[in-house]
Amino acid sequence: MSNGMTSAYRAMKGYPLIIFLACLLTWTLANMDQSLFGYAIPALQEEFAASLDAISWILFWSFVVGAFMSVGLGIAADRYGRRIMLVLALAGSALLVGLHAMAPTLVLLAILRALAFGLSNGLPAITNTYVVEASPQRYRGVMMGLLQCGYPLGWFLASIFAVPLMSLYGWRSIFLMALVVVPLAFLIGRWLPESKRFAAEKAERTSNPQQESWFSNVKALFEPKLRRTTLLISLAFFSYGGAYAGTAFYFPTFYTEVRGYSIETATTIVGLSYGIGVIGYISSAVIGEFYLTRRNTTVIWNWLGALALIGLIWLPTTFAADVFWFSLMATFFYGSNAVIATLLTESFPTRVRATGAAFAGTFAMNLGFAIFPVLVAKIVALVGWQWAFTIAVVPSLFICGLALLGLDNIRSGLDLDEIAR
Repeated sequence: MSNGMTSAYRAMKGYPLIIFLACLLTWTLANMDQSLFGYAIPALQEEFAASLDAISWILFWSFVVGAFMSVGLGIAADRYGRRIMLVLALAGSALLVGLHAMAPTLVLLAILRALAFGLSNGLPAITNTYVVEASPQRYRGVMMGLLQCGYPLGWFLASIFAVPLMSLYGWRSIFLMALVVVPLAFLIGRWLPESKRFAAEKAERTSNPQQESWFSNVKALFEPKLRRTTLLISLAFFSYGGAYAGTAFYFPTFYTEVRGYSIETATTIVGLSYGIGVIGYISSAVIGEFYLTRRNTTVIWNWLGALALIGLIWLPTTFAADVFWFSLMATFFYGSNAVIATLLTESFPTRVRATGAAFAGTFAMNLGFAIFPVLVAKIVALVGWQWAFTIAVVPSLFICGLALLGLDNIRSGLDLDEIAR
């Protein structure tokens, strides 16, 4: 083992490594659960005779509910602790996803989807905050980048089980996978220590008690010192979230309707490409940590992702080409999430870190999540899938990059308190 790898291991082992592994497992399981709905959309349309427009409204209300629940869970994590909120959000969302299998009507399925997604949607702010606060400052970006791999790993893991289950037992069977996550959430909670930075902040609040409302945390984000950061990050995450939601949940349907694949083949393309796309998550984290700033890396990855998305939409004519272009798009577009998540959580002080990550990050992203699936569905009805993605999604990635260029270009590897000052 080289000296660099040895020193990195020594810095990250113990408490930071325990936090990281627990949060990576949590985020992987949560994404596995939530991805199941995307894989099931073509089958849902067939069983319930649902139009794409109807499915888009299910996604819309899921994201609206998720936006507000994420802020509530972020505030709760800043007030009551990262650990307890992580366990409750993961277990609750998994249980609700499992109940999807028993939904007799599309309306009940939509309600379960909204509540499950709302609880799961609090986890990005909680897990990101957890890892940022526990990581050694020189390897914070790498650990955060590896944490974001839970997203493609979750989609990849779900696809491995979803393909044979749907083939043998139908779409309802895949949602039963989520019920296994419920006991795992409580096992993670027993193993997981509380954030030391949060514990110190809570002790200070206890020794200097003040009457604060729940909304005081959100109000603090718009104080002069944080206002510009909050607004720019909100715009960036709204644009990024819209671009993501306008594509990710629709790709299995895109591949069945535009390319003519079966749902099983479409699921294989998406799941396999997500697995390959992990390369982008790791490389963006490493480059953002050691070679460029997080801001500049995120902008470059977003804009390269936009170009790769254009290639995905218009160029492939074979299965191999579809896998190649989807993997390239996931490497940059989705892979930028590894570094933008670190940029987000580093931008706010400890007292409002989970709130800031939830409001400027998750809440803003979910507004994009809510609007863009409906927007894309409307445009698809007018001009088809390829032009809908080109018109609605590609420009959003460029807007995200422009918003981030308005932030201070802070050097990577600084202590969180130094960044806050």
